[in-house]
Amino acid sequence: MVSSAAGGSSRAVVFDLDGALVDSAPGILEAFSRTLADTGHAARHAELTALIGPPLNESFRSLGYREDELPAIVARYRRHYADIGVERCAPYPGIPALLARLRSEGRTLAVATAKRVDFARAILAAHRLDQHFAVIEGAPVDGALGPKSDIVRRACADLAPARAAVLVGDRRFDVAAAHACGLVAVGVTWGYGSLHELREAGTDAIATSPEDLAAILARAALSRVAS
Repeated sequence: MVSSAAGGSSRAVVFDLDGALVDSAPGILEAFSRTLADTGHAARHAELTALIGPPLNESFRSLGYREDELPAIVARYRRHYADIGVERCAPYPGIPALLARLRSEGRTLAVATAKRVDFARAILAAHRLDQHFAVIEGAPVDGALGPKSDIVRRACADLAPARAAVLVGDRRFDVAAAHACGLVAVGVTWGYGSLHELREAGTDAIATSPEDLAAILARAALSRVAS
């Protein structure tokens, strides 16, 4: 559950990228399709859509790739994504205005994404969203694989002396990473995860629109407390 924290000391918010800020599905799905075709695999559209959001190693592991195959298959995916991914995405309606509003209210904003950090920065810059973020963290360019919580922890550390209390995302992986880092998880329903998925993951609050998210974030500083 979510409660007000005494003192209201935190003004920082961490955002996931895919499914929370931008609709990047066209480029991601095409990159997955090309990668699977290269390796003789096939997957239905619904299966591919479920891969949007988790770290790539988790996505390919769920498709049956062995641990020793993951570095090569992730590298192959990233080569395809580099060709098409940045240009085939767009901010969700209302997101640019939301970010401008949060900045005007004195919020410090960060991005923590399982997408490779150079891709994330290119996407945000292409849509002039990068100006709103003090910190942009993502998967390393060298291809190292790790959990989403590691990325969130780096973003929180980079925000110092600002202190993050909230992570906004659309998948259960975002909820798990937020809670692992002691943050409130605010789920959004316009991305790739379902309302059922967010509730099952234990999301602390759910926003159905950017305007709804602004109202949630406008409360006194949020803290996660045991339910």
